[in-house]
Amino acid sequence: MKYLLKISLFTMLLAAVITACTKMDTLPFYGNGTPVVLSASSTNITPAPSDSNKIVASFSWTNPHYATDSNTQKFVLEIDSAGRNFSQKFVSITIGKPSISFTGKQLNDMLAAFGFTPGQSFAFDVRVTSSYGNNNEQLKSNVLSVKIASYLVPITLTPSSAADITLLVANATSNAISFNWNESGYGTNVINYALQMDVAGNNFANPQVVKYGTNLTSSINVNDLNNFAIAAGIIGGSTKNMEFRIVSYLGTTYTTKMVYSNVVSIKLTTFTPVPPALYIVGDATDGGWSNPVPLPSQQFSRIDAVSYGIVVKLTAGKSYLFLPKNGDWSHKYGGASATGGALLSDNAVPGSNTPAPATTGMYQIVVNFQTGVYTVTPFTNTIPSNLYIVGDATDGGWSNPVPTPSQEFTRIDAVSFGAVVNLTAGKSYLFLPVNGDWSHKFGGSSATGGTLLADGSVPGSNTPAPSASGFYQIIVNFQTNTYTVTPYLGPTPLPSKLYIVGDATDGGWSNPVPTATQQFTRINLTNFQLTVNLTAGKSYLLLPVNGDWSHKFGGTSATGGTILADGNVPSSNTPAPAVSGSYLIDVNFLTGKYTVTKQ
Repeated sequence: MKYLLKISLFTMLLAAVITACTKMDTLPFYGNGTPVVLSASSTNITPAPSDSNKIVASFSWTNPHYATDSNTQKFVLEIDSAGRNFSQKFVSITIGKPSISFTGKQLNDMLAAFGFTPGQSFAFDVRVTSSYGNNNEQLKSNVLSVKIASYLVPITLTPSSAADITLLVANATSNAISFNWNESGYGTNVINYALQMDVAGNNFANPQVVKYGTNLTSSINVNDLNNFAIAAGIIGGSTKNMEFRIVSYLGTTYTTKMVYSNVVSIKLTTFTPVPPALYIVGDATDGGWSNPVPLPSQQFSRIDAVSYGIVVKLTAGKSYLFLPKNGDWSHKYGGASATGGALLSDNAVPGSNTPAPATTGMYQIVVNFQTGVYTVTPFTNTIPSNLYIVGDATDGGWSNPVPTPSQEFTRIDAVSFGAVVNLTAGKSYLFLPVNGDWSHKFGGSSATGGTLLADGSVPGSNTPAPSASGFYQIIVNFQTNTYTVTPYLGPTPLPSKLYIVGDATDGGWSNPVPTATQQFTRINLTNFQLTVNLTAGKSYLLLPVNGDWSHKFGGTSATGGTILADGNVPSSNTPAPAVSGSYLIDVNFLTGKYTVTKQ
């Protein structure tokens, strides 16, 4: 048995040896091929914006003669700035195709990715590396030198209307004009846009600028456009052409300008911005050049949304100015004529100031900020020094003298008086210039206001009270000879002054507060305004008496709302806005509302 097993093993080994000595067919062998020769459709490639989606450049090369199906061969096109030895190359790969083409946008995006400035031409090195599909047998072509220029996408600026625009202060918060424009991209870079505005003919030498980030639309309200126009050089109340254009910037810093749009020209008629108050100062007035001026005798009355009026004694041969802020010389208004004319502002006011009329006397001055005109006319009526209210519509009845101060008017300015009184429906009243004296009287025929009548012209039934009993604000203006009667929603008694205190202000919680910066300006009987710096995350209160914590006003909203008093004010006080900055606080006790507006 062992013998047979040995014979079998020997036979198997012998068969294996014979098989190993049998000659097989030759294994396949793939040659190295030859480096391709690269060529370009052009060596100076200058695409235009209109070529964005068109083929502008093609690179092709010869057959590498690899010993495989050409459809499996791999080609890597490399592009880099000349002289960098392809250290920061752009790569494009194709399989089985001996060429690569590029659109204008593809090349422009490539240059943008390299960080090259748009609108210029740059030198590049180009080569192709060929290989089998598995990357074996890589062979590099010749290096081709080409120039490639980047381009800028033009911007078309389109206004909502090209018609003439008359800016009206009554429409201050309404939209004046809107613009839109197309995107002007450059690769993946962030592109920001800004609108430039200037007077026609200035060639945008010193334009007014509004930045819009990446937005492609803008909307400018009447007040803002008016301010831009005046800052550009269009005097309030005048008409000129204003030019607009969009500028694109590379990145977010607004330092690298790229594209200027077409210029849009629109004719604008401006108004002089209406200040919250107006005063008269000068040696032509009784107060002289002392600033602040005496109040209320040299404070103007607000006639309407666009104009102020005052009746004041002017001395011949002297001069004067109008000031928007009492005690401050920063801004001024005036003119060149003693009888009125174009209203000038700041440096445009003559160095000799506004001349008084040739004859000393009482004059009515009306300043219209919409038309940019002031008028000076003789005034012959008499304005009383004081004013009182009497009648069964009042708490004091017809008793004369009347109780003071509850039925005594407050002198608001040089020509007007105001009071907040409780009036009983179905009753009547009169205004008296002298308490306890029936010699003269004023009144009217309407329960809501109208023409102010005097003495015998006052109806025998006297001035009727409103149809509903309650507190009312009464304003009597002796310059316009009018009176108004309006429901009053604010606190009683009405404060005569107003201050701001709190850590949201520069003065902190120290009380008394600094009056120069934290005292409100009284615009009229019930309206106070103050522009003040407020710090985000802090709070404040409004005080009717400086240095006294007995009474306070405030609210729950950072942007405005209902005025709360004393115990109703939140213990956390009135919150400052979310962003620190300069804010206009408007407190209107007539409506019982306050607003906080970023300046």
